[in-house]
Amino acid sequence: MMRFMQWLHRWVSLILVVQVLLWLVSGLFFSFMGHHAMSGHQYKTGAVSERLNQAEVAIDFTEMHDRFPSAHSIKLVNVSGKGQYQVTLAEQRLFIDANTGQPWETDTTLATELALSSYDGPGQLKRVSAVSGSDEVKGWQGAGFRVDMADDLNTRIYVDAASARVVEHRNTPWAIADWAFRLHFMDYSGGRSFNHLLIWTAGLLALWFSLSGLLLLGRNVAKGDFNPRRNRTWLEYFQQQQQPVASDCGGGGTCGLCKVNLRGDDLPVATAAERALLRPDELADGVRLSCQHKVSTAYDVAPLQQSVRSVTLRLERRRQLTPTMTELTFVSSVALEYAAGQFMQFQIPHSNDVITRYYSMANRPDGKQLVFTVRRIDAPGDGIPPGVGSNYLCGLGVGAEIEALGPFGDFLLTEANDRTQLFIGGGAGVAPLRSLMQTELASEQPRRCVFFYGARNVRELCYRESFEMTAGLSYTPVLSEAEEGDEWDGAVGYVHDVALQWLAEEDLNRVDVYVCGPPAMLKATLTGLAELGVPRNRIRFDDFGI
Repeated sequence: MMRFMQWLHRWVSLILVVQVLLWLVSGLFFSFMGHHAMSGHQYKTGAVSERLNQAEVAIDFTEMHDRFPSAHSIKLVNVSGKGQYQVTLAEQRLFIDANTGQPWETDTTLATELALSSYDGPGQLKRVSAVSGSDEVKGWQGAGFRVDMADDLNTRIYVDAASARVVEHRNTPWAIADWAFRLHFMDYSGGRSFNHLLIWTAGLLALWFSLSGLLLLGRNVAKGDFNPRRNRTWLEYFQQQQQPVASDCGGGGTCGLCKVNLRGDDLPVATAAERALLRPDELADGVRLSCQHKVSTAYDVAPLQQSVRSVTLRLERRRQLTPTMTELTFVSSVALEYAAGQFMQFQIPHSNDVITRYYSMANRPDGKQLVFTVRRIDAPGDGIPPGVGSNYLCGLGVGAEIEALGPFGDFLLTEANDRTQLFIGGGAGVAPLRSLMQTELASEQPRRCVFFYGARNVRELCYRESFEMTAGLSYTPVLSEAEEGDEWDGAVGYVHDVALQWLAEEDLNRVDVYVCGPPAMLKATLTGLAELGVPRNRIRFDDFGI
């Protein structure tokens, strides 16, 4: 529950920060623009029409009163030299021609004349078009005319046909201000009202954010996190001792990478984060997350990976596997002991700093040679940067060197047994799975290996020919978006659906499952395995702490 609250607190804070920035920017805009500049009335004139008297119209007040005895008011007005009666009834308002007694009619010529009489700008008439209401004039949905003027502000004048009334002036500064008001009021209907569902929701979110923040703050105070003399966590201890421990969340208990082994009689109780991120057999063996526990002398602690070291990798070969996937073969400066399924932490230079990115080995342990399968992440749109780590690595030239730390990870093969080894992967998740399969099939008594691999189309099938030719491997590629011209007669759909359909026909107690791929695919696969009833201790997956 606490982990969910932390997750929700972060996302709510992001939403609220974005809205506060919108309030700030729109408020500054209002201050600099001023009311007159935002009104759309820069070139609107308040012309006053001459009054008419009954002698100038064919129908007098007496006749109008006889026609509408229940009228609340009857008013005679001058519309461009013509008389018009405005009759206000209980539920409607009528506009009557004072000379014919018929409902008032406004044609294009009169609408143009009325619009120009309300305009004192430098522009000339551009066009006149009939409209039925306008999104630029809230609450007006009647028939009328839009008169466009050719001026520096792109002025639009709206005239109501029923009443011959100049409804409103609009222009480009007004349109910009209107969007600023929408953002400021959070009212995207254009009504500029604070009384609506969206802002009620924002208010409730802000209230929840404040209360949950106080609760989390109290929890941190109780734990002593703000005490300069507080006891450190094991993660902090190892980091200060320059002892490498993987972590991708800064000690927040969300990535599950900083695993350590605890040995002793008085082990700490597993936290909610540990119960969510660690397998039951790991917890039973004393595996914990180093960020979740304070330094203590009550038990012994050791990082899960004892062979972690810093090495220099030199790029020996680069091979393009698919349009987006590149195979990079490095040679290590020293022999590196690692297990199939583990990964390295690359030190990526970026903007006068160094960032870390994790990539799994894609080959079975082979001394100094390490193979990585990297999916290059291009910029998804204008103004959005591409993947820093993948673009840097894929841009390296042969002979280039880079620092890396490792090996890390416990996405390893199960201990010797006679169960079928089922591998389910997608995209760049092929890397650790390939390493695991190569290792298993190279053993003295390889177990049955079944591999389901998902890709969008034929061009994205990584290592296809190699897998098809691998002895002892049952390989099933699955395409989710087969393209025209692929000439594909294999499995289609989502890889987890195809794999789970196969698994449903197997003895679940005779299968070990390994999963690695995109987050959505990983989540769907784990959910499906749980629904089938596959024991949790038979499932291993790698999500790099995402």
